[in-house]
Amino acid sequence: MASEQLEIILNQVQQLSTEDQMQLIELVAERLAEGRHAGERRYLVYGEYRNASGHESTEEDFKLAEWHPTEEWLNGE
Repeated sequence: MASEQLEIILNQVQQLSTEDQMQLIELVAERLAEGRHAGERRYLVYGEYRNASGHESTEEDFKLAEWHPTEEWLNGE
């Protein structure tokens, strides 16, 4: 069952024209997509910093950075 506030919003939306309802759907979808992308993890990209000062990332760097959980960790010990 929808909350009381959601019911009020739904009643208001039903008063809108079909075109306005479609525009509302697009706006809500955009907001949701923005929120989802804001919290996304960003993984390293091979060679991304190759022009930065310092050494270039190698395949070995990525292997060292990989996470290798122990059996104890996986079992919650």
